[in-house]
Amino acid sequence: MQRVPTSYKIVKTLTPEGRTELAYAERPRNLTELLGNTVGKHGDDPGPMDENTRLTYQQFALSVSNVASALYVNYGVRKGDRVALMLRNGLEFAMSLFAIARIGAIVVPLNTGLRREEVAYQLEDPGATVVIMEPEFHELLAETSSGTRGLKQVFVTGSKPPAGTIAFSELLKDGERLPVAVEVAETDAAVILYTSGTTGKPKGALLSHQGIIASTLNVARLYNFSAEQDRMLVVAPLFHIAGLSHSLIAAVYAGLPFMILKRFKPVGALEALEREWITTMTAVPTIYWLLLNAPEFDQRKLGSLRFLSAGGAPVPDDLVKIFVAKLPGVQFAPGYGLTEACGMTHTTINLDETLRKPGSVGRVVPVMDARVVDSFGKELPPGEKGEILVKGCQVMKGYWNNAAATQETIVDGWLHTGDIGSIAEDGHTYIFDRMKDVIIRGGENIYCLEIENVLYRNPKVLEAAAVGVPDLVLGEQVKAAIVLKPGEQAEVEEIREFCGQYLAYYKVPKYVEFREALPRNSAGKVIKSQLK
Repeated sequence: MQRVPTSYKIVKTLTPEGRTELAYAERPRNLTELLGNTVGKHGDDPGPMDENTRLTYQQFALSVSNVASALYVNYGVRKGDRVALMLRNGLEFAMSLFAIARIGAIVVPLNTGLRREEVAYQLEDPGATVVIMEPEFHELLAETSSGTRGLKQVFVTGSKPPAGTIAFSELLKDGERLPVAVEVAETDAAVILYTSGTTGKPKGALLSHQGIIASTLNVARLYNFSAEQDRMLVVAPLFHIAGLSHSLIAAVYAGLPFMILKRFKPVGALEALEREWITTMTAVPTIYWLLLNAPEFDQRKLGSLRFLSAGGAPVPDDLVKIFVAKLPGVQFAPGYGLTEACGMTHTTINLDETLRKPGSVGRVVPVMDARVVDSFGKELPPGEKGEILVKGCQVMKGYWNNAAATQETIVDGWLHTGDIGSIAEDGHTYIFDRMKDVIIRGGENIYCLEIENVLYRNPKVLEAAAVGVPDLVLGEQVKAAIVLKPGEQAEVEEIREFCGQYLAYYKVPKYVEFREALPRNSAGKVIKSQLK
């Protein structure tokens, strides 16, 4: 397998299961060591910032230390405990992530678009004992029942925490606290990221310090991040692996000054790109579509931009063309990855490669292996289509509390991606289709069964099917095809409002089609291609 070339030394390591894997020879062993290395080199230099606050890396590390000490000493959070974050992008998220990792606890980032039942499940399933959230989500938390049974503390940002909660500012206070000395191995769990499940229930991918750091080092090293030349804009949600590993942690590892945008809006992002002299960022193709086509784009001076990477969804050829026309001289590198592999497993490394290999997501990263297999698991020769499998230190430890799904997804160390593709002789990989019944809307993975399960809860619905339909900006939009029960009537907005009670906004069908019957094959299976 031809990998992306790197000048960094790669060594073989032995997993606890006895398998041989590749790893960077020089690597931090956990997120605390990663931050400590950066403070040692760039402590007095500008680090993370948001719209209101700018910190040096030394100041950031002090805040992380305070939060870690408070959680450990004052509130009894211990190694292996699960701490949920329901926070938008911001310094509080960044501080909490590194603080929780420092005491060996496990971070559970929650998508801020979730609804009541989704939040309850993603708190209850991992057994979260602590949640750190913004005030706007507290009412949502109060509405849940099952998900809050195990919670011991709720910390809320802002100046006026609701009754029964603790102000996040209490965690930041300097005080007479005992030092935290928790031993954290690189194979220990660091994060649980929930992905939509094919059974309708999300699955928690358990990611190790080793896997996240390997993914981070791939990004920072292959894209040549440098504290002397680069400034990053963090626009990807930090509750997704791209925002977490490829943006936030990669910026910290490289010692970059980085601006965190709380909410993405094209006008605000363009203003920040110009004002902060941003050189690099990672985003889903949708973000680039919106930026490049914003009326304000041509009014901004963006000469500082050096390198932009894209992932989370296929990059259309039209986007590449617009990019070249509007940002001449800027490098653009599409890639491919998945949450269960701590993000990026394949990437291009510059615009020349992107243009020479149209449609390619690049070659496999230095510490990973990839292959394509047929339906029987037999490896296929170069150029033939089959399922893409990946293997290496970035592969998750497994799905939280779901051994059956883990065994189905990881076989002999190989992670089944569920994506159909091919690998050329030169190692360039091409993605053609998805085996799983999943819609990718603006980088968000949406499993059709999850939507269908909600639709079937509507007393008026007899049959339902969800599909993805093409969308120029978001890649795909959700469409629902519905057969109503005899004598029933319903309006499109009525169905959308019903779904909105149980599903995150991005999962709610944009299009609703009422049909007399769903198309089925001889085996009775819905022919979804006829619904698109």
